[in-house]
Amino acid sequence: MVDEFGARIAKLRKARNLSQRALVDRAKALDPNLRLSHSALGSYERNSTVPRLAEAVALADVLDVSLDFLLRGEAYRTLPLKNLTDEQTQLLLDLSVYFRQQNSADRGKKSMEPTKEQVALFAKLMKEVFG
Repeated sequence: MVDEFGARIAKLRKARNLSQRALVDRAKALDPNLRLSHSALGSYERNSTVPRLAEAVALADVLDVSLDFLLRGEAYRTLPLKNLTDEQTQLLLDLSVYFRQQNSADRGKKSMEPTKEQVALFAKLMKEVFG
């Protein structure tokens, strides 16, 4: 897992069409006090060294993944909540809780008819998206 850390950074960086220097520049824009250079990033990508926590957090932020995913490759999907209003964030949390509850309660049941709760949540979502 941790031994795949460097490959994960390189893969994410390349998927975003970033050079090592560009990734470092973006990370340092978040925190100018980082001890990060393109040569240090290269050593992370080769698994020669591992970054300090501050550098790992900045890299995860720039690559738009969770620190958990960057370090361990966890399969959790995360949604960036930056620049969302409190209402938008709460709506996403409500939807997440609702879907988890539905998945637990409805294992094996297939219903084509939406519930009142689903309709209400969908209406809230549409209002938020389309104003």
